[in-house]
Amino acid sequence: MTERLYYQDSYLREFDATVLETRESPRGIAIVLDRTAFYPTSGGQPHDRGRLDGAPVTDVIDDGGTVLHIADRALTGRVHGIIDWPRRFDHMQQHTGQHILSQAFLRAAGAGTTSVHFGADTCTLDLDIAELSAADAARVEDFANSIVFEDRPIGVRQVDEAELPGLGLRRPAKKHGLVRVVEVQAFDVSACGGTHVARTGEIGPILIRRWERFKGGIRIEFHCGGRAVREARWKNSVILELAADLSVKDRELADAVRRLRDQLKETGQQLTTQRERAAEDEAKRLLAGAPGSPKFVSEIYSDRPVTEVALLAGKVVTLELSIAALATAEGKIVLARSGGLPVECGTTLRAVLEPLGGRGGGRVEFAQGAVAPERIAQAITTIRDMVTRA
Repeated sequence: MTERLYYQDSYLREFDATVLETRESPRGIAIVLDRTAFYPTSGGQPHDRGRLDGAPVTDVIDDGGTVLHIADRALTGRVHGIIDWPRRFDHMQQHTGQHILSQAFLRAAGAGTTSVHFGADTCTLDLDIAELSAADAARVEDFANSIVFEDRPIGVRQVDEAELPGLGLRRPAKKHGLVRVVEVQAFDVSACGGTHVARTGEIGPILIRRWERFKGGIRIEFHCGGRAVREARWKNSVILELAADLSVKDRELADAVRRLRDQLKETGQQLTTQRERAAEDEAKRLLAGAPGSPKFVSEIYSDRPVTEVALLAGKVVTLELSIAALATAEGKIVLARSGGLPVECGTTLRAVLEPLGGRGGGRVEFAQGAVAPERIAQAITTIRDMVTRA
């Protein structure tokens, strides 16, 4: 059994220990110590990092009663461990903040916590409610931060499971025997083996970033402490920059963006209408220059994307009984036909392009393909011969 020093002191940054064993592991060399301040991945909280006698500790694993320290080389005898403190303190802020946020949701919104996850970039909290309004989220966030601002003490103690019913745990304990309990004074009592700050003020601000429906409940994404500050910093920077670009005050940005969105939508609709009209006019010109019935229309365009060529082909076969084989100079080909004509565009285009090293396919009425640019004219000629014979 490894003595877990973080149980007594989450603030312990350095320690000395004796190497009991080294093991081969797929992740590296696993070192077993008689005592450790390194926290292993557990309860949704990520593991600590740091060094053992200069060897980087990249992972820490809870192997039953033993803690495995994954390093790049074997160690023996007495070693000195150093915890990556910024990472540890960040985890302490997130984990303690989660306790407060979970209790705040329970009291202010009647929402119980079903699971938590502490990630490198963001943390999540799953709640057993079906809906969450912005007003409710703001009320819970304010409530949680009020506990932070009061700088309440946080106590950690070992309790026999027989005493647990009288403690008012927010969630039932998952362990038996001696249970580690973390208590935020007069607010929250939780069975937890994680690392925590000593007072709520050290958590720093608690920020609910967003939420979504998840497996019948609601998943909250949140930041605490330094993460919340960095989140607010970059968002403030973006808001000020965009507000300056749009020549509005920062609090007017949302309305300005909505106006711009509506203008862009209107402009897009106008452009679509203009493209439709232009395509129809050109389709009429192409049909006017094509003899017979049904008409066969072909053209190679050097300055148009295939999307415009496809739109034009569609207009051609809609206006008159016809077949359209239109292409771009880059080698993209569109084949379309009017309804009722005995031509299968997908089959025809594939049969023409594959012998030329190209490829194509599509529906009976409309197909697209591609071939080497130097073979476009040959492909269109072959298509003309095939469909006119049909």
